Amino acid sequence: MLLAWLLLLSSPAADSHDCRVAPAASCPPGMTGPACDLPCVAGECDTARYCHDDGDTYGLAAFGARLFALGPDEPDWLVRLRVLRFIVDHPRDLGLAPGPSASDLGLPAAPIGRVEAGALRLLRLRQHYREWPVHGADATLTLIADRTGVIGLRGAVVDGREDYAFVAAPAGRDVAAASVLAHAAARTGLPAGALRPVNLRLVAFPRARALAWAAAVFHGPARVADVVVAADPRAAVLPLLAYTDPSGAGLDHALALEVRAESLSSDVFTAPISTVAMPTSGSLADGEVLLADEQLVLIDAAGAGSRAEALASPIYGQLGADFDAYPDTREYGLQNSYYLLRSYYEHTDAVMQGRWDSALPTLGLESVTPAGQFSPRLVVAADPAASLCGAEASWCVSSAWGGALEEPAEALQQPLGGGPYEVVGAMYLAGASYSPSVLPHEFGHFVDLFAAPGLMFEPFVCLSCGPDCYPGTTDDALPLSETYASLMALWFYASLYPAAGQADSCATLTRLSLGENRNPHSDACRPGGGEFSRFVADDDPACPNDDANYPDMCDLPSLIDIDFEEGTSLCDREVGYAIDSWFQAFWELLHGESCATAPPYECVPLPALSAAPAADAIGRALLWAAQVSSGTYRGFADDVATYVACNHGEAAYLELNEVLCHHHIRPCDAPLPALCDDCGDGVRTGDEACDGGDLGGQSCEALGLGPGDLSCDAACQLVTGGCMSPETGESEANSSSTGEAPTTGPPVTGEGSGTSSTSAGFIDPSATDGQPGEDGTGSQQGEDGCACASGAGGAWWLAALALTRRRRRTA
Repeated sequence: MLLAWLLLLSSPAADSHDCRVAPAASCPPGMTGPACDLPCVAGECDTARYCHDDGDTYGLAAFGARLFALGPDEPDWLVRLRVLRFIVDHPRDLGLAPGPSASDLGLPAAPIGRVEAGALRLLRLRQHYREWPVHGADATLTLIADRTGVIGLRGAVVDGREDYAFVAAPAGRDVAAASVLAHAAARTGLPAGALRPVNLRLVAFPRARALAWAAAVFHGPARVADVVVAADPRAAVLPLLAYTDPSGAGLDHALALEVRAESLSSDVFTAPISTVAMPTSGSLADGEVLLADEQLVLIDAAGAGSRAEALASPIYGQLGADFDAYPDTREYGLQNSYYLLRSYYEHTDAVMQGRWDSALPTLGLESVTPAGQFSPRLVVAADPAASLCGAEASWCVSSAWGGALEEPAEALQQPLGGGPYEVVGAMYLAGASYSPSVLPHEFGHFVDLFAAPGLMFEPFVCLSCGPDCYPGTTDDALPLSETYASLMALWFYASLYPAAGQADSCATLTRLSLGENRNPHSDACRPGGGEFSRFVADDDPACPNDDANYPDMCDLPSLIDIDFEEGTSLCDREVGYAIDSWFQAFWELLHGESCATAPPYECVPLPALSAAPAADAIGRALLWAAQVSSGTYRGFADDVATYVACNHGEAAYLELNEVLCHHHIRPCDAPLPALCDDCGDGVRTGDEACDGGDLGGQSCEALGLGPGDLSCDAACQLVTGGCMSPETGESEANSSSTGEAPTTGPPVTGEGSGTSSTSAGFIDPSATDGQPGEDGTGSQQGEDGCACASGAGGAWWLAALALTRRRRRTA
């Protein structure tokens, strides 16, 4: 019965396309994409699809091509229309059944989140299924754009034509609340009466094709679970769909102080460690100096037996600003941890300031902190009486929240002006002294938590997902989160540790992974010429034929790497600690080197990356990939490559891809991911048709459009509206060389291959005054720039936009 019910929930639309199945044939020259309907803008082009394990398309990336044009400052309503038009015109590229209309797609008129990283941009649009918000990895549709257009997309497009289970009569709120608490109590071992659900809400859950109830569950201020239950009205206890253990008010009178801590310039992997008094910041309360400021709080959790008790413990402090304890004492362990974490935070915040994301959306709540001003707080609970990270772990990062209106603990964060308390990162550390490998890795998880809305990984338990680990799909997400945390630690070593971070610091990788991984791929660290690791399966021809072929030599996750402890359908988290091919490759890149693929493993410098410098370029690329929420190893590698290509140029990209190639992380012949020309600098480069006054020698007459004034738009595309038609003598207004539909004006149609369809013009929001239309229907201008009819059928006003569903010209 349960199996049949799960099959019913998870069955995809009959006409949708399975993302896991490769396209049958290659595309004709000049075109790319799963449907071969995306024109190339460079000599070499390709696309990549990223998949959920059930075959849904999670993402699409274009290399040497563009999904659609998008200027740098286009308003939200126009961005939304361009996205809708792309989806309607390219359903197969996104794994959808043919023939979607705008009214089938749920992109509500909510503010679009925008993040800039050099020449790249992220734009985040929320998704709905009909009138319900979407929950999970696909709640947000993320666009990846350069200065002229969109080159990638993450998030499965939700199709309102599909019939989700329980839509007609979902289960009620009371039974949902009781069910959420029952499941949380069963998995945490805490009494249901001590738990509280936060923001219980009815949502659409695409992975199960069902309506569901979702809530975060808290024990005091500690967030202990995120629970999603099916809204099945027949069930006394609603079935569990997804369960996540999310282990992964201001402080006044800030002051400068010193703490004795390990010297980063010493070799932290050897004893004894040199110490030095280091400057940092803290706060003052009632004459006591606290190891706490707006970004980092250290709690002395000695004696705490639960996460709630740990977070209610006092902030570590003392009378006077003399934190000068020496090694081998409990006090030294605490003050040293505070200093090291402050160092990692400052180094990361130098890049992420203005780009951090509040985690409140994971609770279904809105942050009142103005865009670009949020910085997350990390609360470190040190030395509790019991492990608070489960039976298998001693250290972990979770989240905490003050909840409703009661006064929060001092460690919790409330925005200025009130509003919901922000979610803070909570790091639980067993003991008081920690290996140099622990803190940077755990801080990597903290970055992951606040780099993008929600965590990088899918729920630990997803009962509606497939029964196996499918490498290359979003089943990668759990091990990828651990690999990412270790890559962040490598960045900290290369940037902050002059001794332990050297390219020939052979013990660094092994110590970081607690002894699991091999030495760096270099002659200094492999003088015997032992095989280096490759990101392939054990049975892949590229895997060395060696009886001692330990899994970290050929370390691609396999179908049998299922995370039985934390749920089905996800690849085992533990695998992520031993993806040695990635650690070796990024160790080379962080030091601006490429090492030979055959002994002796001599390393040569990479001049383009080294000029960045390399550690800065690669570290920023790692942060960018976290913000994209890559979800798969392939997607993560592509996002890193896109960042480097777009912000450091083709030469740096080729160097990076050479290193990733010899570890089999990316194809050796992968085309340049993005051109990312400097549109707006007044000089036409790359695929720019123009740039400011530089029209590339073009004129109205040269284009066969008669006399007139040719100009250039903000997306560096030619605007022919000032040209006169030689046949009619009229202006070519609203025409452009890009072939894009006009954003204002009359309907546009086209012809060519594909299904015929109609088209309508887009209406600028400023073009109407909100007065009733001539037909008496009370047509009114909406946020999305449409004339929204309030008469019959007006609920689907987006259909009136018609989305310029035009044929694509072939000549």
